[in-house]
Amino acid sequence: MCDSQSLSPNHKALTACIGVGALLLVLLMMFSGDGFARQEGSGVVRQDVAVIEVQYQESYAQAYRAMGRIESAQQAGVGFERSGRVASVLVDDGDTLIPGQMIATLDTARVEAQIKELTAALELAQAQLRLADNTEKRIIDLVQKRLESPQRLDEVAENKNIAQARVTQTQASLDAVKLELEKSTITATYAASVVRRNVDPGAVVEAGRPIVELANNASLTARIPVPPKIAANLKVGEFYPLLVDEQTISGQLISIGTQRNARTRTLDTLFAINPSKQPLLVGDLIAAKLEIELPQRGLWVPIESLARGVRGMWTVFVVGQLGDTEVQARAVEVIYTDGNRAYITGAVTNGDWLVFNGTHRFVPQQRVFATRSNLVSQSQ
Repeated sequence: MCDSQSLSPNHKALTACIGVGALLLVLLMMFSGDGFARQEGSGVVRQDVAVIEVQYQESYAQAYRAMGRIESAQQAGVGFERSGRVASVLVDDGDTLIPGQMIATLDTARVEAQIKELTAALELAQAQLRLADNTEKRIIDLVQKRLESPQRLDEVAENKNIAQARVTQTQASLDAVKLELEKSTITATYAASVVRRNVDPGAVVEAGRPIVELANNASLTARIPVPPKIAANLKVGEFYPLLVDEQTISGQLISIGTQRNARTRTLDTLFAINPSKQPLLVGDLIAAKLEIELPQRGLWVPIESLARGVRGMWTVFVVGQLGDTEVQARAVEVIYTDGNRAYITGAVTNGDWLVFNGTHRFVPQQRVFATRSNLVSQSQ
């Protein structure tokens, strides 16, 4: 009993010390937290945001790029108008020709022999005609002197007519063979370049077989197939931007096809281009930068103004007014984008102030200070 009473005062003192220490710790934590709170609160910075006013429109222009190839306005396979053995081909791939320059010839030995034969026949016929003419003159004189009968005069007159007909026939045959000789040579009818040589000397060719392929590179066209809905927006005679090796040139639309391609279901468009502005070759790839106007109510916004929403939707942030306001999130649908802008529709109305960049820095209902941006609204 005595031991229990002797320990009681020490126990009370220990308990009192522990209570005082706990109270001091609580006070220290309170004062420490209050100072931290004051320091954190004093560091809050106002969030400034630049906004633009948006406006709806009833349609939008969708960019479309169509690929095609450069062609020559004058390109054809050139061949002989008669068959025969090729004697010479005087040009090769890539050669540049001037009008009248010789391209190829056929073996003309047989034709030249025919010309000699017909020339001799013509001389014979002309001699017979001269004889018939002289005979006719003598008979006329004898008939006038009553030394020959009129029937004899008729006979020599007809003989003269026969001789004249033979001369005409032989001359026509000779002219035809000389024409065959002319057809034994191919010459360039316009300034052109040789795209391809198809035949070598010694080959026997039939009439019309292309010996060489010629193209006039001074006059080029671009054949570009496009869908009918794109073609419907084009106008013949208008100029459109064409792209060759990332360089833009101008092309004038000269025709639009009236029949679909059976495989691609497109229509061919032809553009006249001027190769003097840039070296171009037949067969080069070329693209047309076209636009199609589509009816769809919406508005243009910068691509930076879009933030990913839920379930595949997109979100934009708007503010109710300029100055001190709060950010509001609006769900929208992206209809079309050209890489820099997006055409959208959704829970945005005319006159809304759109946050056009830095959307990752904001959350709905965040207080901000909105100022009008110098950026021109892209919805115009």
